[in-house]
Amino acid sequence: MYLTAMTHREELFDLTLRWLNDDFHPDDGERITRIFIYESAISAIVIERVLHLMGRFWNTPLRTERVRFKHELRERIIESIGVRNPRVDELVGSFHDNPKYFFPYLPIDALIITDETPRLLALGRIKRMTRVAEKVSFRLVEALFKEIQAKARRFAEQRAAQAGVPLAAFVSSEEAMQKDFVQAEEAVAHSFMDRTIHIAAEALTINDILGFKIIAPQELLDRIPLLGDEPGVTIAEIQKHSGNYNAVNLLLDLDLPPADILTTRLHGMDWDIASARGLEPADIRRDIFSYVSGGATSVRIELILTTPEELMEAEFGRSLHELRVLRLRQRQEYNGPLGQNAGYLIEYMLALASSPTVHVPEIPIKMYGRYLPEEIAALKSALHGNAIDGGLLSLQPAPR
Repeated sequence: MYLTAMTHREELFDLTLRWLNDDFHPDDGERITRIFIYESAISAIVIERVLHLMGRFWNTPLRTERVRFKHELRERIIESIGVRNPRVDELVGSFHDNPKYFFPYLPIDALIITDETPRLLALGRIKRMTRVAEKVSFRLVEALFKEIQAKARRFAEQRAAQAGVPLAAFVSSEEAMQKDFVQAEEAVAHSFMDRTIHIAAEALTINDILGFKIIAPQELLDRIPLLGDEPGVTIAEIQKHSGNYNAVNLLLDLDLPPADILTTRLHGMDWDIASARGLEPADIRRDIFSYVSGGATSVRIELILTTPEELMEAEFGRSLHELRVLRLRQRQEYNGPLGQNAGYLIEYMLALASSPTVHVPEIPIKMYGRYLPEEIAALKSALHGNAIDGGLLSLQPAPR
């Protein structure tokens, strides 16, 4: 994982690469837990900075409300969108006719940002760990698939050379090509066993862990790129989307306060969350400066610019976000065992970071192993001290 919204993204990536190569250190559980505890606090300061910039842009006091489920978010959007036309009325009517059709129980971590009217000005969100795991595993699977394809091509080239013809003129049967692919897959699996696999940070980079969406008429949105003139704010990328999904996506690099100032800010926070994650709050507070001074001095966030009409399409209409996620899942080119294990491993790492368990005896998921989803569910439950039940008919307590 190379999560650009985090200051210790290099450390987290190195740890991820070690785990992929089955290279385990006894303190890994504590390290990954500490990273996410500190970064959650730093992200709160980043959010505060973004809200300050938004308040200046809108020139009005902002109100924020945190919501945890998608149905809450969609209901608040309808209440405060401030735009009414036949298409918006159609979308609102469709939602009210069948709200269960719009993924109502999807858990989210979102901010609704309004003025005092209240009129919807922006949305904010922090990606939940399950979505982070999925996005990272998608990227990892893409990288692995390319590696498998490259090895399969080399096997085909060897067969072509033995036949005395160039690969471009070599005709292979479906069975032979499938054999090449299986051999290539096994070769990549052995690379994990030998601890020789290397994946570039770019392949596992996720830029949208922390994101905001500004909702305004187009003429107002055209002024937003002036944010690049703000001290400590750099526009790293601008991407315009048109078609079913219409918006402008910006990647912003935000400078953090100097280490001493950031440390002072963090010292004043409540660190009781550390207890729920298996660590001592006093130890976390004591090591703040060491952590801050050892990390990057800026983080990257996503800023989406969209109109109220396009927001309605993204939440209720033609570019419904959840359907785009489902289509992405269905378009996965490779879903073999290495791809599944990649997803399982990332999922377990993030579950460990958010659980009260700090120390584990080993990396339970090997890239070269074979697992069923039930096994992964049991491993994650164990991190929270929960045993898997014995079945519907196991009504009697186990004998002592």
